[in-house]
Amino acid sequence: MRVPTILAVAATLSMAGAARADEWSTGADLRCVVAFTALVNNPTYREAAASGIFYYVGRLEGRDPTLDLAKGLKQVRGAMMVSQYAGEAQRCGAELKAKNDALRAMSPAAMDKRGVGN
Repeated sequence: MRVPTILAVAATLSMAGAARADEWSTGADLRCVVAFTALVNNPTYREAAASGIFYYVGRLEGRDPTLDLAKGLKQVRGAMMVSQYAGEAQRCGAELKAKNDALRAMSPAAMDKRGVGN
C-alpha cells in the first residue's frame, strides 16, 4: 500500500516541477520577444530581431498553443524595465546563435537532401 502512495506523490511532484519549468521557459521566451520587438525598428538589428521574434513566438506557440500571446507580452512588457532589454536581447541572441550554429554544423550532404525537388 505504501509503494503506490509514494509513486503517486513522486509523480505529482514531478508534474509540478515540469509545470514550473514550463512557466519559467514561457516567461523567458516572452522576455525575448519583448526585447527583440524593441530592436526590430533599428536598421542595424532589424533582420536578427525579426528572426528572433519568429523563433521565440514559435517556441511559445509550440509549448502552449492556447497561450494568449498578446496578454503574456503585455504583462511581461509591463514588468520589464527598459534597462533590462539589452541584457535580455544578449541572452536571447546567444540562444538563437547557438541554434543557428547547430543547424549550420549539420553535414552538408544532409542539408542537400532537404532541398526543394530532391
